[in-house]
Amino acid sequence: MAKGTRVASDGAVGTAARKQRISVGDSVIGIIGEILLTVAVLCGLYIVWQLWWTGVVSEQEQNSQIASSSWVTPGSVDGSYKVAQPQKGDPPVLPDNAPTGAVLGQMYIPRFSHEYKRLIVQGTSLEQLNRHGLGHYPQTPMFGAIGNAAIAGHREGYGSPLGDVLEFRKGDAVVIRTQQYWYVYTFQSYRIVLPNDVSVILPVPGQPNARPTQRLLTMTTCTPRYGTPTHRWVGVFMFKYWAYVKDGIPAELATDGANGSVNFPASADNWSEYIPPLPTLVEWLAAAYVAIFLAAAFVWKWPQWRIKEESASMSRMSQKARVQRRRRGLKKARKQRTVSLYGTLLKLQPGVAAIRWILLLILVLIGVLALFQWVYPWLSENVPYLRETSNYVAATTAVTP
Repeated sequence: MAKGTRVASDGAVGTAARKQRISVGDSVIGIIGEILLTVAVLCGLYIVWQLWWTGVVSEQEQNSQIASSSWVTPGSVDGSYKVAQPQKGDPPVLPDNAPTGAVLGQMYIPRFSHEYKRLIVQGTSLEQLNRHGLGHYPQTPMFGAIGNAAIAGHREGYGSPLGDVLEFRKGDAVVIRTQQYWYVYTFQSYRIVLPNDVSVILPVPGQPNARPTQRLLTMTTCTPRYGTPTHRWVGVFMFKYWAYVKDGIPAELATDGANGSVNFPASADNWSEYIPPLPTLVEWLAAAYVAIFLAAAFVWKWPQWRIKEESASMSRMSQKARVQRRRRGLKKARKQRTVSLYGTLLKLQPGVAAIRWILLLILVLIGVLALFQWVYPWLSENVPYLRETSNYVAATTAVTP
C-alpha cells in the first residue's frame, strides 16, 4: 500500500509538472503585450523629450554662451540693484552685420515670469531656434532702430520661449538686453496669419511700400500650441525707452527685497546648469553596471547555476523528499513557465534578486538616455510628421523695401 501511494503521489506530481510546460500561445501573447507596452512607453518618452528635455538642452546651451560673453554687470549698491533711469534721445543700435548664430542679447518677459530670460541670436533657422531660444530675422533692423525688429521662437518644445504668448495684455513690458543697453517695449496687439504671410516682418507690417517712422518689435511663433502648426501668432510691440546696463536694471524687471532692497530674479542661476551632459551620464551608468555585474557574478553567480546545484543535491534525496520538494516548487514554477522578454533579460543578470533588479534598472536608464541623446533628435529631424509637429519654420523670405 505504501508503495502504491508513493507511485500515485509521484504520478500526480509528474502530471502537474507536465502541465507546467511552456505554453507557446501564452508566451506569444505575453511577448506581443510587452512589445505594445514598450511602444507606448517609447511614445510617452518622446513627448517628455520634446516638451521638457529639449528645453533643458536649450537652456544649457544658452547658459554656456552667456557665461562666455563679456557683458556689463547691472549697477548695484551693497547687494541691491539700482533702477536704471530711462535715457533721452535716439537709442544706440547694434551693427546689423552680425553673423548667423551670434549672440545679440537676452529677452525678459515679466508677464511670463520674473525669472524668465531667453537668449537672442542672429538667424531663425531651426538650428538657432532649437539650441539658442529666440532668433532675430537678419533682414529686419536691430533693437531700438526705426522700423520693425522681428524675432521668432518655438511655442512648444526647446524651452517653449514663446509658449505663453496668449497671456500678453496691452501695455505688458518686454525687455531686451544687449551687452551695454536695455530696450523696453510694450505689447500692443496680435493677430493670427498663415505661415506664408511674410508681410508681418516688413518695416511697416502689412505695408510693403510704406516708410517706417516708429520703432517696433514683432514676435512670431506657431499656433496652435500643440499638434501641427497651421498658422502663426504675430505680436506687435511699441518701443518705450532705453537705458544703460551699468546704471542698473529697468523698473519692469525689479522686485522688492528685504529692507527695501531691489532684487533682479532673472539674474539667478538656472538649475539646468547642474545637469551633466547625457553622454557623460551614459558613461557613468555603463561603468556602474559593469562593476556591479562583475561583483555579483563573482559573489553570487547566476540563479540558474544554483538551480542546477540544487537539482544535483535533490538526486541524493529520498523519493519522498523529492516529491515534497517538487510540490513546494509547483506554484513558483507555474509563474516561470511562460517566456517573457523582460523576464529573460532579468534572469541574465547575476546576483540575488535585488541586485538583478538594480542591474536591469541601470540598463533601462542607459536606454532612456540614449533615446534622448541620439534616437529622438534623429527621428525629429528625419521623420516628416515628427519634423512638422516638433519644429517651427520661420518666415525667411520677406520682401525687403
